[in-house]
Amino acid sequence: MYEEKLKKFLNENYGYITTKEIEKLGIKRNLIPKFIDSGILKKVAYGIYKDKNIIEDEYFLLQKRFSNVIFSYNTACYFQNLSDRNPYTIDITTVSHNNINEDLNIHYIAKDKLEIGSIDFISPYGNPIKIYNAERCICDILKNPLSVDIELYGKIIKNYFNQKNKDLIVLEKYAKIFNIYKKLENIMEVLL
Repeated sequence: MYEEKLKKFLNENYGYITTKEIEKLGIKRNLIPKFIDSGILKKVAYGIYKDKNIIEDEYFLLQKRFSNVIFSYNTACYFQNLSDRNPYTIDITTVSHNNINEDLNIHYIAKDKLEIGSIDFISPYGNPIKIYNAERCICDILKNPLSVDIELYGKIIKNYFNQKNKDLIVLEKYAKIFNIYKKLENIMEVLL
């Protein structure tokens, strides 16, 4: 009976479940080791488990562990096809004073600016994640040019301005919010 509930939940939730969610299903946490031993679950992080038969999605898992992170900079640029270089280290943006001790490039921002440009995206493994849109990516690298290597910086900017679906109105709006409008104007004079 419990196994059926658990499998149904996993099926409906991308193959992941937390200890809290297990308990909400009416299953006692002391049964978790039994599900691991029987090959139904695999522990992937503290209090987080996955269906043993699915490939682990590091992007989805990261946002399951830390709800207030958004993929940004090099990682978001790669997902947005602004860069052809898969980053060695994942870039995330999170609120200031959020202590995340992981091997990540962590960028901090004020809480009121975290969600600006955040969009729903499908990870390479087919799971929903949040990343920044192309306009936010451009603003971030204009504000912090050392966050990407110099060669990649130029490619990302050019790729954005060569896209058919760029939104210059949104880009200008974000540039004003992040105080980089003058920088953007200079680049737009050259590229447009």
